[in-house]
Amino acid sequence: MRQHKDVAATGTASRSAVRRASAADASADRRMLSTMSGCRISAGRCDLWWLVIPASAALARIIISMDYDQSGIATIYDEARALTPARRRHWQRLLSAHVDRTAISVVVDLGCGTGRFSETLAAELGARVIGLDPSEKMIDQARRKPATSPVVFGRASAHELPLPHGCVDLVFMSQIYHHLPAPAAVARECRRVLRVGGYICIRTGTRENDVVVPNFFPAVRAMLDADLPSRDEIRSNFVAAGFTPRHHEIVTEVVAPDWPSFVRKSALRADSFLARLSDTEFDQGMAALRAHHANSNPTEAVTEEIDWFVFTKRA
Repeated sequence: MRQHKDVAATGTASRSAVRRASAADASADRRMLSTMSGCRISAGRCDLWWLVIPASAALARIIISMDYDQSGIATIYDEARALTPARRRHWQRLLSAHVDRTAISVVVDLGCGTGRFSETLAAELGARVIGLDPSEKMIDQARRKPATSPVVFGRASAHELPLPHGCVDLVFMSQIYHHLPAPAAVARECRRVLRVGGYICIRTGTRENDVVVPNFFPAVRAMLDADLPSRDEIRSNFVAAGFTPRHHEIVTEVVAPDWPSFVRKSALRADSFLARLSDTEFDQGMAALRAHHANSNPTEAVTEEIDWFVFTKRA
């Protein structure tokens, strides 16, 4: 079974390279001559780019509210946060509805984590996908997965993308906005790497969302209010950076098919907000959640709101 290859390592940049891939041979995108320090990727307008990893101290400054490399979340993230087939189809429909797929050949999955959206993006858009994340553990999990599409992964900061100007057609962000210490700077960096007319697609929680977790873990409410952006903040940051709003909607999605599933996922504590609770706060919340589950319809789906934004780069 083929697996994803990492596209970078620390050190002085070497002349590592990946052969140009044909649409019929996705494995060529992963054929590494070396995995030393930097890798040259062949992907259309991104024909030459070097992924040079910042020093670990620099990466540490990127991860402010949650350092995934200092926790065990990466190894359980997919179990707790995996997309069900229904959720995957839902986001595929949203992508298709608001993006011209014929104009997409190179996609950056920014803050890709374990790559839970990377394969979906590649398959739905028929594009090469570059998954970038500052967490070494998350990227390690991403590249362990069997590869069926042209996807490569590497560590990088969202504030300094290792890509040339105007080589990307679409930047996708899922649930990373609240981790960015300088979102306006990230918006400007995304503008730099996108072609004119290129897309920014953002799937994110906002302070206005109706979500389940704070009902059982009250301390999470203060975290959400402090860390999550407002809808207006997201819109104004990207407009100021040179983007045109194309679409926004509040999506109600099924986060668990039933309450027993939601309890099991929550108990894994793979959510960055739950991970930051004290053990006492977490245990009390789980007790409240289990009590609710015991008195609720066990087949009732658990739903939450999440925001979906689409912007395009102005000339």
